[in-house]
Parts: sequence; structure tokens; C-alpha cells
Amino acid sequence: MPTQLMPGERSIALVRQHWSVLAGHVLGAIVVIVVAIVLNAKLPSTIGSASITTVKTVIVLILVVGSLVWAGMRILRWRFATYHLTDRRIVMEGGILSRTAETIPLDRIQNTVIHRPLGDRLIGAGDIEIESAGRDGVEVLHRIPKAEAFYNELLATMNTPPSAGAPSRPAGL
Repeated sequence: MPTQLMPGERSIALVRQHWSVLAGHVLGAIVVIVVAIVLNAKLPSTIGSASITTVKTVIVLILVVGSLVWAGMRILRWRFATYHLTDRRIVMEGGILSRTAETIPLDRIQNTVIHRPLGDRLIGAGDIEIESAGRDGVEVLHRIPKAEAFYNELLATMNTPPSAGAPSRPAGL
């Protein structure tokens, strides 16, 4: 669900975390599924004279379905989490069934920092830290794709008064 803009508010950029945040979760689910299938094939079907084929099958199904549900929930959480930069504020939204929206007005931002370690630079991502007046601590926008472009848009928007009537830029970078 897109951010509800206030009257006269312009959208500057709408992004979500880089897809690489899902890599570990998807890889973990694949490993669990492969291990479950291999164990099902390698473990004996009987113990003594009792057949355990049904038990093995149920355990494999539980592991496969559990892994798929877990990975699916992580993908949905990623899909529905967005960072929306407007000419007045940054809106961070998230949640699958119950939605959460947190807003940082641009005129309250006191300091911004961009962190781009080597791994993030290789994929074009980075973290942006935002410190604002009246808040405890720092808000971090994690692993933003095209982080430098988003950061530059943020700085340019912070230094442009909202009433300046600048031409509208397309949403998304």
C-alpha cells in the first residue's frame, strides 16, 4: 500500500531494501530442504521390524513446508517494507498483515551518514543513518539500493524549501 501523501506533497523516491537481504534466508531454506530430502533417502525405512516410512515422510514434509513458509514470510516482509522520500518527510512503512508507518520530517533531520562497506558497494547498496531532533538514537535505512543516489536526493530535498515549486521528479531512482 503506497504512502498517503499530504495535500501539496511531492514524491521524490520510493525504494525498498536491496534484494540481497533475502539471500541468506532463501539459501537457508534451500539447505534445509536439501538436507531433509537427503536424510529421507539415506535413512533406513525400517527399524527392526517396524516401518518408519510414514514418519520419515511426515518429518520431511514438515521441514519442507516450514522452510517454504519461513522463506515466504521473509520475502513478503521485504516486499511490503518501503522507504518513501517526499519533499517534506521520509516515511518508513512495513508489515504484512498489520502495517506500521514511521515518519521523519525533513526539517527535523540534524545529521545524515551513509555507510557503504565493500560488500554493499559491490552490489550498489548502503545504509543511511538519520539523526533527527526529538528522537532517541538514530534511524537506519538498511541496505538501500543505489544508496548514493538516494542519499543525494535526500540532501538535495533537505536543502530545498518545500514551497520552492521545483519540478516534479519521478518516484523511484
